[in-house]
Amino acid sequence: MKKIRIAVIALFVVAVAAFGAFTVWSNLDKDETPPVIECTQESIKVSVKDDESVLLEGLTAHDDVDGDLTDSIRVSSISHFAEQGKRTIEYVVFDKANNFATYKRTLQYTDYEPPRIYLDTPLRFSASDLQKLDPTVGMRVEDVLDGDIANKIRISYGSMYIQEPGFYKITAQVSNSAGDTCSVPLEINIVDSSSSESQKYYPMLSDYIIYMKAGEAINLNTYLIGVMRGNQEYKFSDGMINVSRSDIAIINHVDFDTPGTYTVDYSYTSSSGGTAVTKLVVVVEE
Repeated sequence: MKKIRIAVIALFVVAVAAFGAFTVWSNLDKDETPPVIECTQESIKVSVKDDESVLLEGLTAHDDVDGDLTDSIRVSSISHFAEQGKRTIEYVVFDKANNFATYKRTLQYTDYEPPRIYLDTPLRFSASDLQKLDPTVGMRVEDVLDGDIANKIRISYGSMYIQEPGFYKITAQVSNSAGDTCSVPLEINIVDSSSSESQKYYPMLSDYIIYMKAGEAINLNTYLIGVMRGNQEYKFSDGMINVSRSDIAIINHVDFDTPGTYTVDYSYTSSSGGTAVTKLVVVVEE
């Protein structure tokens, strides 16, 4: 029994010694040195249409154990815009021991355009449909980074409380994945549900939101393409109605030299005295 106990103790001592030796050997052999990323371009200019391979241009990576790791470099993150068209891009590379290195540089787009909200239908709603009012119907968004993000549009009503027909101010806003935001103040037109209202001819436009540069000249008459009565469209080019362009007054509130958001009123008054107004939103940019 005593011999067995001595043998067990001896075996335990040997095992502990072996484990200690293995641990020391493992630590001596362990790779704890991270790889290194080097770059020949501290900033990179790319198109919004370029893929990730272009973002990796000018970068190399090396590890003292694994050698060349250039093909293992990946984009780990791209920041929101620090300024117009410029972001910070961060790269990462791992060696086989899971040591890693990171690198940051400036990413600049050569053809970036901010997201823009467009409106294909007038913001006109019946007072009888207020419970299902959705101003985003007819809105679309063009964004060079994310494509169609109309589902991200948010409407702010402020403290507005709709009680009767008239024009009410709202704001439509959308942001892309880079944090760039388009915010457009708009007006919704709430109309009554009477039969006389349904007989009004509302001016119909090719666009209901347009964007232009300060100082740019535009012809507001070109956006007028016809009239609408209810849901029925009548285009001047079809020659189906007795309303002409000259019958519609264009009331311009735009300062074309000063950045801001303005409206143009297209107004038609029928022989019976009923007046219908459609608004064009003009965003003047710097």
